Amino acid sequence: MTRRTFIACCLLLISVSAFAQSTGSKDTGKTDALTGTWSGDLISPSGKMPVTLQLKFDGKSAVTGTLKGLPNPGDVKKGTFDPKTGALKLELGRSDGPAVLITLEGTVTKNTAAGKLSGEPGDGEFKLTRKP
Repeated sequence: MTRRTFIACCLLLISVSAFAQSTGSKDTGKTDALTGTWSGDLISPSGKMPVTLQLKFDGKSAVTGTLKGLPNPGDVKKGTFDPKTGALKLELGRSDGPAVLITLEGTVTKNTAAGKLSGEPGDGEFKLTRKP
């Protein structure tokens, strides 16, 4: 093998390796539009309640998570998210029981989720912002 052929082979291997690394991995370091920490307010006839939710999207449609800020800690009992439309529905309840006490239905646009609140505190609205 000549020196020129050897150098050409090495350059080809380096190029193929770089191309595979740049196109073969789908993980770009970005998270989905929902996973993360969200904080904001639930606004009902009872007043404004500041909350923080830790949400996790499964990449298909299911959402899980936890809730802090109300008198008792809570969980997402059932959650759905459509990344194409931004439609979000979260059924929330106390961590120590299965009952759904609050339902949030709205949309996610960029790092803001907003919509209708229904359930135990009465009908109202919510607005949440995802922390960077």
